[in-house]
Amino acid sequence: MDNLIWSNILHRRTRSITTAAGIALGVALVILAVGLVHGFLDTQGRRNAAVTADILFASPASSFGFGFSASLAATMPAETAAQISSIPGVETVAPVYQYLEGGRMIDGIDYDSFTKVSGSRVIEGQPPRSGNQVIVDRMAQRALKLKVGSEITLLGQPFTVVGIYAPESLYRFKIPISTMQSLTARPNACSMLMIKASHGGSTDDVFRQLSERFPHNKMIRTADLPATFQTSTPGVQVFLAAVVALSIAVSAMLILLTMYSTVRERTRQIGILKALGASKAWIAAQIEKEAMAISLLGVVLGYALSVAGKFIIQGVAPTQVQLEARWFVYSLCLGLLSAALGALYPALRAARSDPVVALAYE
Repeated sequence: MDNLIWSNILHRRTRSITTAAGIALGVALVILAVGLVHGFLDTQGRRNAAVTADILFASPASSFGFGFSASLAATMPAETAAQISSIPGVETVAPVYQYLEGGRMIDGIDYDSFTKVSGSRVIEGQPPRSGNQVIVDRMAQRALKLKVGSEITLLGQPFTVVGIYAPESLYRFKIPISTMQSLTARPNACSMLMIKASHGGSTDDVFRQLSERFPHNKMIRTADLPATFQTSTPGVQVFLAAVVALSIAVSAMLILLTMYSTVRERTRQIGILKALGASKAWIAAQIEKEAMAISLLGVVLGYALSVAGKFIIQGVAPTQVQLEARWFVYSLCLGLLSAALGALYPALRAARSDPVVALAYE
């Protein structure tokens, strides 16, 4: 019985390989999409954990989305930091100017104040003090093959990598805030302020005073960010569900077309089997088993593509792909499910065929 299935698959190698490759692409799409999303969320969590500020403060038009970032560019005067520093209970105020260049976010920071509201420190080289200097985290260093002394283009200017910092915090590239302000023609501007309450002070009390003094500005406790972060990502789950559904649909269509054409080509063979006593259930089972065998080959190939894709993606971009063992199991189940669904109609068609008509088929 198994020999018959594998003989049929090998007899039509090109068709079988093409179908398996299509299923493999669907499996790789699902695993890599999930890996990219979960890798992003995991990286964001690590960045958030490195921030020790108690309150984030931004302009009235801003909103806080993924992680510790304001949604708009620098729209707040940096002088606001001096006003907030005078509030009782405030220990440190660190201005941050975030700028999106293409798909790359850059942080403009004052290194001394930033290290007081973050656990990040330069672990190789030196801090960025002035001019076109930049520090990067380990992932950006590996992905872009950078080292202390390397040059990288940011904001249309050549920047020298003067240091590597860890752990990850906010975004991967950090330059002096004065340089950011100068290159964007926004002197004394910033995107947000990171505020740390004094030791033994009350964060709630500082938050209340800020709300009273700056009623129109947006602010959030960093302790409340995880909940905000979760509510800001429902679309991600919808995206993943859509990717999985699309993969199942495409794989099912590939199997359907393959097995339908196979049944048409084997009409006479099916007639001979039925004339020899093969039952309808047995005929349908052979079609389903063949479809699942092809799908299994596709899933295994998809696993290999996913692992290769992870290293390729991480090698060309400073991002993380988190492959999870449970999604390998899920993809196996999804692949077999799509095979079973796709082969159902061809299997039933083969089972219902009239042996007399089938034997006369040319």
